[in-house]
Amino acid sequence: MIAGEKTILRALEPHDLERCYRWMNDPSIVRTLKSRYPMPFQQEAAWLEHAVVETQCERHFAIERKDDRHHIGNASLHEIDWVSRIALFGMFIGEPSAWNRGFGRDAVQALVKFAFDEMNLHKLRINVFAYNDRARHLLESIGFVEEGRLRAEFFREGAYHDIVILSIFADRPPVEGATS
Repeated sequence: MIAGEKTILRALEPHDLERCYRWMNDPSIVRTLKSRYPMPFQQEAAWLEHAVVETQCERHFAIERKDDRHHIGNASLHEIDWVSRIALFGMFIGEPSAWNRGFGRDAVQALVKFAFDEMNLHKLRINVFAYNDRARHLLESIGFVEEGRLRAEFFREGAYHDIVILSIFADRPPVEGATS
């Protein structure tokens, strides 16, 4: 387990399927992900079956509230390049009752600390839709910087949107205790 102040990141388990399926079909969550179409239960079950098996280039985590161990979201490290020590990551808080309470910030900080201190990665990168101001603000407030922009890269809700590439380096760890 990876512990933050408010969250614990643990391995995803088969019993997480119902929540994952619900979140992947919630328009307010999917709007911030590349997923575009309603997710069939069997497709989410197949994804979770893959995600619970550790691979060389991916790690998947369930985010739990530390106080009651309630599963509130997911996080992943993807495209882990062990030679260059770089990874892409993603995360979301799926439970609306956990929104705007600092759990996302805490989970990102815990994941970044783990990636740098335990996995010995050098750089983490995340791609965020330009319209996702909340995620961009959170990431920038803890030390991520905009590295680039993929212009008109993704079509959603009748328009093309930019994808903003943000990154943080191991020698520039997240700002502890920063507030949003």
